[in-house]
Amino acid sequence: MKPLKLFNMASKMVKSSKLRSWITILGIVIGIASVIAIISAGDYLSTSVSDQLNDMLSDEITLTASAAQGSDDDEDPELTDMDVLILNGISDIEYVDVRVSTRNEVRFAGGRETATITGVDPAVWSQMTDEELSAGRLLQASDSNAVIISYYTATEAFDREIGINQMITIGNKQFKVVGILEEDETQGFGQMGGMSSNTVYMPYEAVYTLELDDDASYSISEKEEGVYDEIIFTLYEDVNQTTALENIQKKLMMSRHVNEDNMDFTIRSPTVFEGPEQIISMLTTFLSFIAGISLIVGVTGISNTMFTTVLEKTREIGIMKAIGAKNKDIMLLFVFNSAIIGLVGGFLGLVLGTILSQIIVWFIAQSMDSSYQFVLSIKSVVIAIGCSLAAGIIAGIIPAYNASKLKPVEALRSE
Repeated sequence: MKPLKLFNMASKMVKSSKLRSWITILGIVIGIASVIAIISAGDYLSTSVSDQLNDMLSDEITLTASAAQGSDDDEDPELTDMDVLILNGISDIEYVDVRVSTRNEVRFAGGRETATITGVDPAVWSQMTDEELSAGRLLQASDSNAVIISYYTATEAFDREIGINQMITIGNKQFKVVGILEEDETQGFGQMGGMSSNTVYMPYEAVYTLELDDDASYSISEKEEGVYDEIIFTLYEDVNQTTALENIQKKLMMSRHVNEDNMDFTIRSPTVFEGPEQIISMLTTFLSFIAGISLIVGVTGISNTMFTTVLEKTREIGIMKAIGAKNKDIMLLFVFNSAIIGLVGGFLGLVLGTILSQIIVWFIAQSMDSSYQFVLSIKSVVIAIGCSLAAGIIAGIIPAYNASKLKPVEALRSE
């Protein structure tokens, strides 16, 4: 018999026992819907958590000088203009900035506050920084006595607020405030845990000229011109970070005349958060396995339904064999029957699972204060269709085989 004819006959068999078929299909629907909802929601949660954690990372890579392990050299290693020159000559690097840091007194309106002073290269800092301003502008290449101050410095450190274009005194020099940083969660509390929210950014060349006021109560280490505390650089977006950093390290080792055993510098790059994503992935897999147990129940239900159908159709099987139907035809008829039940259950499970996953994703998005987006992975669709079809076929093979082996005479005698 032609497969299409067998398929039509199998469809009629499904329709002839609607209640039993729908109860059997329900088992597959629950299993497939559960797996799809868990996988889709798990994928969304994993991606959302990973994105939020990685958004916290800066793409800046930091170069610092560090004494080689076991080194007997009395002089501490330094970062100099030569290192900046080497980095600027590497094609993978987009921007190179420097950092010169110190502490000094900021004076304004008769008050004074100790602040952390950070010198940056104004020509590139505005392209690299993640700092946001509440007022004013970022430093520009032409600035020499301009500064950016923290929100705390502008609003809380002194009796009067510091406004844009007002002059403040740092050490022994006056600077014009051209920008005020946005408030953050640490600002407004003065010094916390040893870290001051009193922060000032200025051109690095100006840091070298700073001195303490005569009546200052503490001293500062003298900054040598052309020596940097850190060098910050970023790579182009399409660059492979691992390969680029290996190349950068080799060139710096050559220019600084060191090897891996006595390397006197450290390169720190942003670390991608993979731990939470892996945990969520493992949890999703575990829950999917638990949900998949319901598929086993569904397979058992299909198998039970097919055995019952074979018993009910025994006389019809005998008639079909008597008029020329082969064992293969009988077997295919019942396999098609169970496959149809599995496919219908899989399709409905896909629809229900998609609806459930969107509801779960919406709640996750609300709780994480992130944007909702429709989620349905190709993996979920493949699992839904593949598993439901496989479940139907596997559950129907044994009943179909038993039906194909019935002898016509015995089948016709059946009541």
